This record gives sequence, C-alpha cells and structure tokens, in this order.
Amino acid sequence: MTTLSSHEEKAVPSGRIERVDSDYVLAFDRQFDYPRRYIWSLLTEPDQLAKWLGKPISGFELGQPYELDVGGGAVTGMVLQLNPPLSLQFTWEDELGDESLIEWRTLDSNGGTLLQFRSRAENRDFLTEGSAGWDTLLDALEEVAAGRIPQPQPRRWDQLRDAYASEYTLSNTMGTLGHDSGHPCIRFDRLLPGDRETVWQALTEEQQFSRWLAPGSLELQAGGGIRLDFGTFTMEGDVTYALAGQGLEYSWRSPEVRDSSVHWLLEDSNGRTMLKLLHNLMAPSRAAELLALWHHRLDALALMLSGGEVHLSAHRLEALTHFYRRQTGGTQQ
Repeated sequence: MTTLSSHEEKAVPSGRIERVDSDYVLAFDRQFDYPRRYIWSLLTEPDQLAKWLGKPISGFELGQPYELDVGGGAVTGMVLQLNPPLSLQFTWEDELGDESLIEWRTLDSNGGTLLQFRSRAENRDFLTEGSAGWDTLLDALEEVAAGRIPQPQPRRWDQLRDAYASEYTLSNTMGTLGHDSGHPCIRFDRLLPGDRETVWQALTEEQQFSRWLAPGSLELQAGGGIRLDFGTFTMEGDVTYALAGQGLEYSWRSPEVRDSSVHWLLEDSNGRTMLKLLHNLMAPSRAAELLALWHHRLDALALMLSGGEVHLSAHRLEALTHFYRRQTGGTQQ
C-alpha cells in the first residue's frame, strides 16, 4: 500500500458517474471566473484546444466530421449540435473504436461561467480511465484559462482512476506497466461477476479457459505443467503455486517471452470477485503485446462470466496492441 506524504493530497473525483436509462453518464460542473465567450473559445478554437485537449486536424462545424490528435492517438466523430456560445455536442470515437457522446454547455453564473460537461456511453469499458482522464483535462483547461501551461500529472491520473473505481464500485479496464523487484511487471485489476469459486473454475478448468484464454492443458498442482495454444504461438510453463479459489502462479515460456511468470489472485468484493493479474517479465521488449493480449482475453473472461458468447477478434487485438505501444512508448519503459 502506498502512503501519501505530507505534501501529497489524496485524489478526490470532481466528477460523478450516473446511470441514465441503460447508459453510463460522466458529469462535471465547474465554475470559472471568466466570461462565457472566453471559455467558449477555449473549447472550440483550434489554437486553444491544442493547449489542453488535443491538436485539431479538422475543426468543429455543424453536421461535419472532425478529428483530433490526442497525445498521439486519433479521436474522430461528428458534430451534432453547435450553438455558440452555449452548447456543443459531438460523438467521440477513440482509436479502439469505442464511442461516446460528448456535450459541453457554458452558462452565465456568479459573474463568471458554469461549465457543464457530460459524456454518455453504452458500456463501462474504460469508464474509470475516462473519468480520470477528463478530470485531469479539466484541470488543464483551468490552467490554460488562467494563462498558465498545464503540466503532466501521470500520478494524479493513476490515483483518480482508482478513486473513481472505489467510489462507484467499478472495474478498471486498462492494464499498467510498472516494476516489481527491479523487473518490468504487467498488472491488471478486474472486478468480475461471480463468486471466487466461479472465477477459479474459469481460470483452471480446461473446458472453460479454452473459451476465453486459449485451448490447452493445466495440471493444477505445484510442479504440474501448463500449455496454451494462442494460434500464433504456444506458451508452456510449470505451476509453482495453486490454492483453490485464491491464487495460482506459473512460469511462462514462449518464443519471444522467456523466463517470465504469471500470478493470479482472487479476492471477494461484495458478491463479485476482484481478479488481480501480475505478469512479471525479465525485459520490457514485448510488454505492449502482452498488455494487449491480457486485456483482450480478460474482456472475453468478463463476457463469458456475464453469460455472453465469446468471439475473439483479431482486429480488436491489433487495435489494443497499437494502443499499448503508444501508452508504453513502444518497447521501452
């Protein structure tokens, strides 16, 4: 557990997540001590947008598509409403193909401007990440409004992501690349439907893990073997630890990833199960590919546990690979 220093404040979400019909809505209301037209210019003028949100490849025009370069990734969409200086509504499709509906409203308030932001999406994928992202982007907007240059806040984003997950009992979606005992370590924390026994069976019974992970075999005891056939490569390893319903560890050897190890931990969480995955590596050279692979397969696990039919998509895996290459800076860490 990380202890906060006296100079470091605990991250507190400034947005709220609501259910509206069958959708998830992320809402922010922020007061600015500046005129409405000035705030509107920060939301819509290309030179201003580039300072805090992303570089516009094409601008906002009613009924027309737009494109933004956001940290090296492309965001596209269609402008649905444009009522200067009151409201702007557009679709937001990221590089993974996930789409949401974004709306800005600027209202005269207390001698300044009340900025209302709403983001509406059909599913909760990346919901904690998106909430933390927009929270930090609105912080950056406040800096730009005051004439300052926003500074990167990666640690604050990490803390906000976990804070949103905790406050709204949601699961983080993305994996992260960090370090454990001096070596690169991939980590995923996923809140899954079902109790620990149900999730344990999905991890360890061959008929089940072949549906979401890969066809293969597992000898569920210390010293037993594991083999998984991912189609493009085969992974083999040895089980080093197995405690029913709680934890599983095994080595991972594949053509491009040698001498690594996988650790699964299951914890009860109010009728659901928190699954924690650690993949310890000797070198980060294939980290992006492994992040994408685990992300892809954990999505399939969640779908299977929810009663859905799993159809693994090569296109989705490729998109995730490009996404994590950008997140990790390629193969370097």
